[in-house]
Amino acid sequence: MQPSLASAEPGGSGTRESPDPRRHPARARGALRAVTTVHAATLFTQAVLAGRFLSGDYNMLTAHAVNANVIVAIGLVQVVVAVLYWRPGRGPGWPAAVSAVLLVAEAGQAVLGYQRTLGVHVPLGVTLIAAGLLLLVHVWRPLPPGPVPAAPGDGGSVSGKGPRPGTSPEASRPAREVS
Repeated sequence: MQPSLASAEPGGSGTRESPDPRRHPARARGALRAVTTVHAATLFTQAVLAGRFLSGDYNMLTAHAVNANVIVAIGLVQVVVAVLYWRPGRGPGWPAAVSAVLLVAEAGQAVLGYQRTLGVHVPLGVTLIAAGLLLLVHVWRPLPPGPVPAAPGDGGSVSGKGPRPGTSPEASRPAREVS
């Protein structure tokens, strides 16, 4: 974190600036990873609770219903975090869109469960778990390398990329064939 200007000035308070997702996109990405992980875990737990109920432990139906409400609440938090990652955090927008679709489907899934429309409830539940896990995998993937800004005095390259940090300009040029 960067110290605030107040701490750089004589007599400054020495306090640090509040976290700003625009300046710290890694924090926004970390928050998205955390909430997506919790969300996927609760989705998986939902299948375990349903299986326990179907095995004869009828008290698990109540736990399954409570967990459905928890999933919808976490889904709402995930949408908020994904939008913050996208807009101020300058991340891609697709996690916000996927999270919003998941939230709507989860709310519908809860309604179907309370109505005992199992012919749609069970396959939709499987689809939600798969979608939540796919989102989890994509959010935890490393980011692709972005363009490296041209170094001052580089003369500007055609690709808009300068040499990679830690390499010499000669190492980034294509080798010439000797005939």
